Amino acid sequence: PEPPPPLLSVDVTGLVSQFARSFVLIFPVYVLGYLGLSFTWVLLALFGLFWIRRHRGGKTSRLGRALAFLEDEEEAVRLSVSSADLPAWVHFPDTERAEWLNKTVKQMWPFICQFIEKLFRETIEPAVRGANNHLSTFSFTKIDIGHQPLRINGVKVYTENVDKRQIILDLQISFVGNCEIDLEIKRYFCRAGVKSIQIHGTMRVILEPLIGDMPLIGALSLFFLRKPLLEINWTGLTNLLDVPGLNGLSDTIILDIISNYLVLPNRITVPLVSEVQIAQLRFPIPKGVLRIHFIEAQDLEGKDTYLKGIVKGKSDPYGILRVGNQIFQSKVIKENLNPKWNEVYEALVYEHPGQELEIELFDEDPDKDDFLGSLMIDLIEVEKERLLDEWFTLDEVSKGKLHLKLEWLTLMPTAENLDKVLKEHDKANDGLSSALLILYLDSARNLP
Repeated sequence: PEPPPPLLSVDVTGLVSQFARSFVLIFPVYVLGYLGLSFTWVLLALFGLFWIRRHRGGKTSRLGRALAFLEDEEEAVRLSVSSADLPAWVHFPDTERAEWLNKTVKQMWPFICQFIEKLFRETIEPAVRGANNHLSTFSFTKIDIGHQPLRINGVKVYTENVDKRQIILDLQISFVGNCEIDLEIKRYFCRAGVKSIQIHGTMRVILEPLIGDMPLIGALSLFFLRKPLLEINWTGLTNLLDVPGLNGLSDTIILDIISNYLVLPNRITVPLVSEVQIAQLRFPIPKGVLRIHFIEAQDLEGKDTYLKGIVKGKSDPYGILRVGNQIFQSKVIKENLNPKWNEVYEALVYEHPGQELEIELFDEDPDKDDFLGSLMIDLIEVEKERLLDEWFTLDEVSKGKLHLKLEWLTLMPTAENLDKVLKEHDKANDGLSSALLILYLDSARNLP
């Protein structure tokens, strides 16, 4: 049998290169001292070298920008010009700017703040209280969102693969504002506050159903397709986390409670006419089920290094998969750059187009896990193909591939074939789902 490969390998080329660079830097100083020359010559040489590099770097940068503009005009404009600097008439096919909408939001901002305050008190506050027994007396004592309105950086309207009785818009929103939000836990006489909030994400707005009478729209639904970037600047949070039972909590848990309440499949639905069946809009049947076969990866980066990178090791890779607020985490494969997971996950897909499968690979470490690459897959492509079995190149890293098998399963409206499907799955004994059971809890009466 072949001997097992060594876990550690010495980077001889890197060691020699590092020695050569050190020698080149030290040798001129030795020569100057040996000849008895002034140190001014070193400064003059460094100044000349710096000027030459800067001059060449400027020419290379200008040439690179010109070539990039020729290859991809849209991407070059997006990288070089911020969206706030673009004039109102400049837009790309997918996303349009809507300055009129920002002016409308600015006029409506005081009333939007009233709605946000109501959302905090009636929705988020009960959710925080239910997250932990020690938070049962949690409450907001003051909510002031501030005078700076949120900004809509782009609007995308879907005209294909949508129902004729609905309008779907994706709003790229960002909010950076100074606010004043005070909260307390009366049980422990503990208080904290928020002095600034940042939110960046894509909010979907669905206008449905379209009707033949005024106001032409039956209801309005708002939600985030994926968890937005939410940063909160706390004051007094250290004292809050000293409460018994909350030592293991962090501000990220509170952020998760707030953000997940607005992330698909959770949504805010506002009826505009009384005849609309609000339950069907708030809790729609999923469009389909995405079955993810998380199989293997190849040629991942070795993140475990020793002696300041001279000795290279391997990685302990694992994956995190997200569809909306559904999160799956794979097992960790120890010391392997070509791991094989062979795991299967099933995620409900409530909205398409627009929803994506997000995958991130990490190297498990005792302190902080290292990033090994990411992948974004549009679920529209999976729905069209019905079955994808491919190797995908990882993004944001120099190397690495991921092998996935993706299945799109469409739900049948009736249970006529359920018995047949159940018998087939009993024979297969693969542990995969054969049907989806949806329960809608409407109301209760005569409770004690």
